[in-house]
Amino acid sequence: MNQNSEHAEAERAVAGFRNRVLPLLFAGYVLNFLDRTNISYAQLQMGADLGISLAAYGFGAGLFFVGYAGSCVPANLALKRFGVRPWLAFVFVAWGLVSCLMATLQGEKSFYVLRFLLGVIEGGFIPAVNFYFASWIPPRFRSRINAVFITAIPLAMIFGGPLAGALLRIDAWMPGWRWLFLIEGLPTVVLGLIVLRFLPATPHDAHWLTEQQRRSLQEVMSEETAEASSSSGARASEFAVFREPLLWGQLVALLIAYAATFALAYFLPTILKHLYHITPLQIGMLLIIPNVVALTFSYLIGRSSERWGDIRWHLAAVCLIGSVGFFLLPTAAEVSLGGFIAAVSIITGYTIAYYGPLNTSIQNTIGAHAGPLALVTTIGSIGGFFGPTLTGWVMQATGGQWDIAARVFAIATLASAGLAIVCVRNRHTAVKNLARSRA
Repeated sequence: MNQNSEHAEAERAVAGFRNRVLPLLFAGYVLNFLDRTNISYAQLQMGADLGISLAAYGFGAGLFFVGYAGSCVPANLALKRFGVRPWLAFVFVAWGLVSCLMATLQGEKSFYVLRFLLGVIEGGFIPAVNFYFASWIPPRFRSRINAVFITAIPLAMIFGGPLAGALLRIDAWMPGWRWLFLIEGLPTVVLGLIVLRFLPATPHDAHWLTEQQRRSLQEVMSEETAEASSSSGARASEFAVFREPLLWGQLVALLIAYAATFALAYFLPTILKHLYHITPLQIGMLLIIPNVVALTFSYLIGRSSERWGDIRWHLAAVCLIGSVGFFLLPTAAEVSLGGFIAAVSIITGYTIAYYGPLNTSIQNTIGAHAGPLALVTTIGSIGGFFGPTLTGWVMQATGGQWDIAARVFAIATLASAGLAIVCVRNRHTAVKNLARSRA
């Protein structure tokens, strides 16, 4: 079989993965984001019921990422021992049950404990997915796969906001915020059982692939990962990749993105209520707008990145756009609710669209190595701790003012655009050039 035919067969195999496997993981990420961020709506009632201050809430929201950071590497080592299918099924079921237990909160201490525990368990999900993608998908196809995967976040927020607003209105046997945790946690348990039955661990387990598609997928994967490895030089161990300065630039950009993403996710409903005195259901409906914008923007960035064979400049542009949104946010809030939502839409677009090019660059740099990929998520999650914690502290200290935090994120996001230009390389383009020279 000639090289063009081989690449065509590999592309068909990737299309099969996108149609048959990705929906399961996508559904998992939708529930993952709902279960980690539904406290942003629960806090609208829970804070007053349990006496949880803005500073305590921000700390508890960020504490999730302390547990998350500590479990990423051990979780992926466990994945290598037990296998991707049973491990992911266990993670889904366990975090679903802990999410349900959030309905039993009694105060700050139980809030801290369960948020930390939820982080420990959810820490096994994204590193496993990164390893799974890097094992299945050749580098040239990863940008669009990652871009599709990350759209689970705005989709979760599109449906999650109105759903949370509706659940908070329940007043039967217990307050609505408790029903919110219980009802949103149960579907994750069910999904875990589905994953255990249907997720193919490797291409060899995918009965819908032809033998030729399996071989072609493996050939293209071997060709492209071998080129990437040779361009980086031999390494003494999997973790030696962290000696590369360019990787650390990418990781700092990831840390900034996590901080901005989760500060926005955890505090936006509170900020909207403080500024405009609207109900949780109205907040949920309003936040459909920025998430629809983000969904569209992320898809277009992923498609354009794959078409042009570029992740470097696409990432830089996305980060620059995010910086503009943060700079505009305080002024837009003074103008009108519509102006505020427009600025939030710009920022939300950044918090989703960065993932495709940046995660692809990191996966291409590290390869299919479970431990290093998990350490990447650990490093990123540090930003997930500091973003909400900083925002909560600022709002508590200033009586609800959040514009200082917005300016900090504006400067940091602008810096990440520079890091993208300096530290990201379009390695898959080099692979294409090498393939042409061999043809």
